Order: sequence, then structure tokens, then C-alpha cells
Amino acid sequence: MDDRDLRLDGNAVAGLLAEVFAVEPTVSWTNCASCGASNQIGALLAYVHGMGAVLRCPGCNQALLRLGRAPGRVWLDLRGMRWLQVEVETG
Repeated sequence: MDDRDLRLDGNAVAGLLAEVFAVEPTVSWTNCASCGASNQIGALLAYVHGMGAVLRCPGCNQALLRLGRAPGRVWLDLRGMRWLQVEVETG
């Protein structure tokens, strides 16, 4: 048996992703890839404009999350984060 025997496509994590994206996001914690500060999303500095928003670290002003919007879709760029911790229901 090798890794190919265990490999599935992304549809295999549909349930897990539905849990992650069905929570209140502003209480989720993130860690800045630039300075290492940890903050809740709601504590980040938000720059909101017509096409979306940019959320920045209050410590070093690094862009942590970029959100773009168009009719029927949303883009998320999380590359400024080391990690994003989302609390999900456990029961």
C-alpha cells in the first residue's frame, strides 16, 4: 500500500469545511505570519471598500486576510496568517 491508496479528492472534506465556515468568524483566533501576534479576527484592523476588505494586524499592520467580492462569489486570501483557529460545536 502506498500514499495513492489513501488519497481522495477535496470532496472528502466537505463536512469538515462546512463546520469551519458555519461559525461566527470574528471570535476565531489567528496568528500573524509577520510579527507572531495572536488576535481574534474581531480585533484586527479592518479596511473596508466596495470590492471587499483587508484585515490587518494591530501590532505590525501586516495584511492578514484579504476578502474580495463579486456577484455570487467571495475570495479569501489568508497568506498573512500562520494559522486560523476556529471553534466548532462538539456535540
